Amino acid sequence: MAEEAVTSASITPLHTEDTVYSADSVEWCPVQGYQSILACGTYQLADTESSETLGAEATTDSSNDEESTIASKTRLGRLLMYKVTLHETGIVLTEVQRLDMPAILDIKWYHESIAGYPLMALVNASGQLVVYQLQHNGTVAAMTSLQIGDERLSLSLDWASERDTCGTAPLIVVSDSKGMITVCKLSASQLSIVSQWKAHSFEAWIAAFDHWNGNLVHTGGDDCMLKGWDTRVPSTQAIYTSKMHSMGVCSIQSNRCREMLLATGSYDEHILIWDSRNMHKPLSDTSVGGGVWRVKWHPTTGELLLAACMHNGFHILDCQEIKENNAQAIVASYMEHQSLAYGVDWRNRSLEQSDEASLDSSVELSQELEQVHLPHTDAADSSNPLTKKRQHNTLVASCSFYDHSMHIWNWKP
Repeated sequence: MAEEAVTSASITPLHTEDTVYSADSVEWCPVQGYQSILACGTYQLADTESSETLGAEATTDSSNDEESTIASKTRLGRLLMYKVTLHETGIVLTEVQRLDMPAILDIKWYHESIAGYPLMALVNASGQLVVYQLQHNGTVAAMTSLQIGDERLSLSLDWASERDTCGTAPLIVVSDSKGMITVCKLSASQLSIVSQWKAHSFEAWIAAFDHWNGNLVHTGGDDCMLKGWDTRVPSTQAIYTSKMHSMGVCSIQSNRCREMLLATGSYDEHILIWDSRNMHKPLSDTSVGGGVWRVKWHPTTGELLLAACMHNGFHILDCQEIKENNAQAIVASYMEHQSLAYGVDWRNRSLEQSDEASLDSSVELSQELEQVHLPHTDAADSSNPLTKKRQHNTLVASCSFYDHSMHIWNWKP
């Protein structure tokens, strides 16, 4: 990115929230009837001596002393649960719950309700995986937890696709600061470990299921390696290893809408798009000007990719056409945060859906946003093919670290 990015005219900031602790994860509930619920996870060192960030400036020269230090410091966390509703002049964000706990590193929702309740899982600095049940009033209640291992941080998690676990116990994969990957099973409201193996030499920053092959897990580590694993066999050797990223691999997401597409991001400031059937060479390579801590495919089309780029804000990439051997176009940028861009997520709601089940049945937020005065949206580029195809507003939540801030903004292509 040759020029310094600024917030696009097609984006309207709607709300800014002080999270008090440093914010690193934000996730909208994807389950119909509960899509006005937003979870935010925070991470704060108990002492003020260190300026540590989650990934800091990632290097590959980790030492045993550093590894023991990362597990010994006291890290505080807080889970913040919000309900988002519409007001005639914008949106209203209502905090419905806050829970103190060890520092939170990642949050993910399961895409289907179980026994009538949506489920949310998080991983924390005590090496735990915790599953919560969302109540009808927007609060969460702890269902079960599992210690992944001692003296480690649980760094990321992902649920297996519901298409792979339909009728069976849901699976969750967790990565940790020891370079381990753990596959867990949620059965009869209890978590258990299915398998665990050493995947990376240093921190395993990220792990993600392939949503089109439930037996395949992709992992990325501070050893600059992207790897794939077949969970049906003993995981002594990866089924592929890629060194296409030149620094630590810290974000991976499989596209739920478009078969075999995979996005990865790294401290090397590049987003690579892959065909998961051929992991020797990426389909496209896009420089985004900052370490890519999270990537999120658009939940209903899979044609857009949202990226949290640490030192360079948040960007939306047009992936409607994957340009082999070229970069994807950046169609919008959000640069209003004053610190490291860590967490970001799309609101998972298409126009034809409604929230009649419980939480915002009186207001069709996605539709009503069209009638709210949003001063920037008239400036959208009419020549952009996305403008013609998707004439609606898209809500995004994002969060940043040192300024302990969560924002909600609207993008109209």
